Amino acid sequence: MRSGILAVMFVALATAAFAAPTEDELMVSRYGNTLVIKDTFGTSRVYYKQDHTFKAASWLGDVTGHWKLENGKMCLYAEQYPLLYKLKYSIPECDPIEVKKVGDKWDIGSRHYELVQGIVQ
Repeated sequence: MRSGILAVMFVALATAAFAAPTEDELMVSRYGNTLVIKDTFGTSRVYYKQDHTFKAASWLGDVTGHWKLENGKMCLYAEQYPLLYKLKYSIPECDPIEVKKVGDKWDIGSRHYELVQGIVQ
C-alpha cells in the first residue's frame, strides 16, 4: 500500500514538473509592459490586456484585436488594421510563447523580441 501511494506521489510530482505554463504564468509579465518586435521591415510594439485584447503600433500602422494562447503559441487575431497588414501577416498570426520577464530578449526566426517595462510608444 505504501509503495502504491509513493508511486502516485512520484507521478504527480513528475507531471507537475513537466506541465505546460499556465496563461497567468505566460502573460503576467506582459500586462502593462511592451513587447518590442524588430524585423527586416521595421519595429512594432504590442500591448496585451488581461481582457484578451491587444493593441499594436506597427510599422504599417495601428492594429487592434484579440489574442489567444493556442498549443503553446500566442495567436493575434487582428480585427482593425491597415490594408497592407494583411499582405504581410496572416490572421491569426501565431508565434511560440514562453515565460519571459521584463528585460528578456530573444529571437524567433528573423525577428528579434524584447520585453520592456511600461508602455513604450
